[in-house]
Amino acid sequence: MNLSKIPILVIDDFQNMRGTLRQMLLSIGAADIDLAANAEEALAKLRARRYGIVLCDYNLGRGMDGQQLLDAAREARLVGPATAFLMITAETSSEMVMGALERAPDAYLTKPLSKDLLRARLQRVWQRKEPLARVDEAVRRNQPAQALAILDEEIATAPGHLFELLRLKAELALSSGDPAAAAAAAEQAQALRPSAWGLTLLGLTARRRQAIAEAESRFREAIALTPAYMKAHDCLAELLEADGRPHEAFEVAEAAVKLSSKSLTRQLTLARLAEATGRWAVAERAWQRVIAIAEQSGQRQPVYYVSLAAALAALAARGAGQQALNVMKEIRHEFRNHPEGEWWMMVARLYAMSALDTDPSLREQTLAALDTLRAGRTPPASVLPWLRKALDLLGAGARAEALPR
Repeated sequence: MNLSKIPILVIDDFQNMRGTLRQMLLSIGAADIDLAANAEEALAKLRARRYGIVLCDYNLGRGMDGQQLLDAAREARLVGPATAFLMITAETSSEMVMGALERAPDAYLTKPLSKDLLRARLQRVWQRKEPLARVDEAVRRNQPAQALAILDEEIATAPGHLFELLRLKAELALSSGDPAAAAAAAEQAQALRPSAWGLTLLGLTARRRQAIAEAESRFREAIALTPAYMKAHDCLAELLEADGRPHEAFEVAEAAVKLSSKSLTRQLTLARLAEATGRWAVAERAWQRVIAIAEQSGQRQPVYYVSLAAALAALAARGAGQQALNVMKEIRHEFRNHPEGEWWMMVARLYAMSALDTDPSLREQTLAALDTLRAGRTPPASVLPWLRKALDLLGAGARAEALPR
């Protein structure tokens, strides 16, 4: 490994730690090193150039943590098959450990970190990553067929990393619309080493064929084999929900959140299923968690806040109406410049009125305020279903019926 020719990005919110890691890398031969102090700065640098190695601290201060940054970078294809992403942390909480396992960085380093350990870990990871440079390039050019052809060449000549290559081939084939090739690669990988990943991918290919029972069986096998493999839980919950079994899906989603709670998508699934099955206390907690994760990761949406207000109104517990009013105030503060902000604030206000045991005149004032807002203006399409539900709950069905369809 010639570190001097590999572009490296170091991400840490502490200046001293960034400097320490930089000096450590220089001492083992690195030369091309960029630094970032937070996730936003790191994403900007990842968009500007392709790095061979990323060293990222788990805790990055305000905003995204290292795991959320890795998710965002992968989704935007800023970190590809040939990028070595190493997570560094001193934290050992179960939530963090489960999140790290789930997001699967290429290596996981604990502080304090020595120069020799860093060099050994980089060497080990780079041996797997270096042969994938051509695959990475084809993926970036959106040429999946070429990427798969290159992988086939590597599979024929690099038996030492056969399992990892087959995994990459299976995932790339599935994402590019070739489930048969994906299943074949996963079966070959399973013959080498039974894994929850392989079972889950086979479940996904079975679902593509509408083989629902087979897909469910594969997902459940994956969970039994490796309970910490969260994708199997997520896929099973999604399958059960689509198959018209919301109560079973809820049980799977609830168990998954107890294992690993930092996924925005997983919390959204739990919140939706809790609502669908009338478990409003669970829905309220899930929407609270959705809002917290979305705020941290820069993915806030007003509909999350309105969903919380709706759950509070349905819960009708002591103080729920006041809490829903507080949600309305949060929308006013957080989305004051949002083009639909005033509409979402009105919806939250309607839900709050439905949960408040208060003077009927206050409800009439709220409805009059809605009429004023609507004067000469059509509610946004995204808001209309929520307006209808809130008005029905408030006992204003005639106004709900008068809304445009």
